[in-house]
Amino acid sequence: MKLHYDLPLIGVTFFLICWGTIMVYSTSAVYADLRYHESSYFLQKHLLHLLIGIAGLMLASSLDYRQWRRISPWLMLGMLILLILVLIPGIGTEVKGGRRWIRFANFGIQPAELLKIVLIIYVASYLERKQAVLSSFSRGLTPNFIVTSIYLFLVLLQPDFGTAVLIALTVLLMLYVGGGRPSHLFGSLLGLGLIGGLLIATHAYRVRRVLAFLDPWEDPQNSGFQIIQSFIALGTGGWLGRGLGESRQKALFLPDAHTDFIYAIIGEELGFFWVCVLITLFTLFIWRGYWIAWHIPDTFGKYLAFGATTLLSLQITLNLSVVTGLLPTKGLPLPFISYGGTSLVTSLFLTGILLNISSHVIENAVAPKPV
Repeated sequence: MKLHYDLPLIGVTFFLICWGTIMVYSTSAVYADLRYHESSYFLQKHLLHLLIGIAGLMLASSLDYRQWRRISPWLMLGMLILLILVLIPGIGTEVKGGRRWIRFANFGIQPAELLKIVLIIYVASYLERKQAVLSSFSRGLTPNFIVTSIYLFLVLLQPDFGTAVLIALTVLLMLYVGGGRPSHLFGSLLGLGLIGGLLIATHAYRVRRVLAFLDPWEDPQNSGFQIIQSFIALGTGGWLGRGLGESRQKALFLPDAHTDFIYAIIGEELGFFWVCVLITLFTLFIWRGYWIAWHIPDTFGKYLAFGATTLLSLQITLNLSVVTGLLPTKGLPLPFISYGGTSLVTSLFLTGILLNISSHVIENAVAPKPV
């Protein structure tokens, strides 16, 4: 049977990945040339990641989304194994003080990124099965909290605080739309806030990030350096920017210019007008995702589409908030735009799931009505 996908979602995704590819090269060329003597080094790797991501999107869009419910327990088991393996020295690779990668030859995966997909599938399946008892804290929410907490604890051990926060917020919002009592979820949110505060207070580098967020000019050459350089990039872009490829901040002034802070270089090179265009594209993507979640009649599909859209929208919001100084730095890439293999593949795979769900929405809309 021929599937009919959501064309606006396909179109927006296409424009985003094309834009991301151009900006990855623009933001990374100087650094790549200095470190690897090949200005297109990161572009070549990004294109490989993009091919894998598109293959993942095509696979996810062609598989009936209801099949994920059946294999959810096996996905959770596999994810548990990966999250344990990445913590083992010799298997997990340490980068910038975090053990987040498992490498195979020239390839590497981040289990915490894959957890985004798996946990959304698990929670969507859980919400469908436990619909009748979700208003009960002990029978409805507690089992989910226990399972989710185990996985997030393993993510925090890497440590990957930003991803853990992102997943936790997504799960809480899924539980809310699934029928969890607001009072229970608000209490859980307060508990998470307390735990998060303790995790920040007990790690000096996180305390420095918070202090830099509150007053980056207090330590402009160390903890406040990155966000100040981001402000300079955004502030000097004006309405139409310096011009594509003409950024000064990417010349080793702004750390992570091609990854977490790529949005700042977009502002510098393309200006406020094109930043607004990018935000509009993200808004259209989010709207289509929630439109699909609203119109799919199947309960599992509704929660799955909501979870996928919410995670991506939260990640976009958190990244933009960090780059513009509204939140402390967290180390989250900008979906579809930043350089980052597993993150790009994850974003495209979730988009593929949304497209498959959309095909069932369209199928129901065009199906002949009984006479």
